[in-house]
Amino acid sequence: MNPRKNHASDTHGDRPDCAGRRSRQAKAVAPAVVWVAVLSAVLWLAGCTVMRAVRTRLPKPGPTPQGVLFQYDAQAATQVNLAGNFNNWGGTQGGGRFDPGIDPMASDERGVWKISVPLPPGRYQYKFVIDQVRWEKDPNNPDVAQEGGFENSLVIVPEGVKYDVPFISLTTALEATGRSPAGRKAEVEFSLDAPEAKSVFVAGTFNNWAADKDRLKKDATGVWRIRLSVSVGKQEYKFVVDGQWKEDPANPNKVADAYGGSNSVIEVSE
Repeated sequence: MNPRKNHASDTHGDRPDCAGRRSRQAKAVAPAVVWVAVLSAVLWLAGCTVMRAVRTRLPKPGPTPQGVLFQYDAQAATQVNLAGNFNNWGGTQGGGRFDPGIDPMASDERGVWKISVPLPPGRYQYKFVIDQVRWEKDPNNPDVAQEGGFENSLVIVPEGVKYDVPFISLTTALEATGRSPAGRKAEVEFSLDAPEAKSVFVAGTFNNWAADKDRLKKDATGVWRIRLSVSVGKQEYKFVVDGQWKEDPANPNKVADAYGGSNSVIEVSE
């Protein structure tokens, strides 16, 4: 036996095995490194998304001493306006052009745009207009309603609301912005055939949905009637019959409300 030969043979025989093990280990480690990198990237992106969601989770509109506070997070925007059925949809209702001077919002240091509007009790649809082009619903308000085939955000101002400033009415708001000629109203007759009813009122956008303000009178045939001076433009309404809200069965024009039903609609013209 030659010890040197055997020793040399053993040594040379081990080298391929070591190299193979190192190669296999490298191949096993490489995918793990890739997966760790991918997982880290995914977690980073998820974290950014979560932080963004947390940062933009603003409260839905609600009363403050200065009015109903509307907020919208748009850091990259140069201008944001509030448009709704309380300000002639920014001047666009009835075919008008958008007016950036109507209800412009102010941005704080975080890029959150805000405006307070002293709306009287009622139901109001609205959207935010970003840079005079993009119309967006309120991402922080799940309440919606439809008008003219479009889904809008909905805010309901409760009865008894109080501000440190006077209410602004629909007519006042439009005249203040110059988008609605002062005094443009027309007389409208509302009628409902309900001979068995004991009381009938009409409530709508023209009287801030007051359920006990405009009472109809019943004639000898059992038809309830009332004539009201109503602002020109689109108006939504319902009858309140013995305390129950009902659509106008004689008017096929309707828009969805926020409660799974519909409001009747009329287009008032001079």
